[in-house]
Amino acid sequence: MAEAADYGLMIWDAKSTGTLSNVIELLSRKKKSLVFVNKEKEFKVVGDVNQLEELITFMSDHAKQKANEKIKLFDRISSLKHDQAELSF
Repeated sequence: MAEAADYGLMIWDAKSTGTLSNVIELLSRKKKSLVFVNKEKEFKVVGDVNQLEELITFMSDHAKQKANEKIKLFDRISSLKHDQAELSF
């Protein structure tokens, strides 16, 4: 999906690792996502790692821990930060 898509549109319950993984995959390909955060009833644009970090603030600590176990959330964020820093030079 991430390869073929120009932009992502997702509805997220602030815990689904599948949706979060898709957002991260699009971001790693320099593509944006528009995520409807269900429990907040609002849309969030995710076009850079800072916006991704803002998005995960809606997750409970337990959900973050599960996401880290399932999709290595924090490693992937760190990798995106590294990639973004390289582009800045």
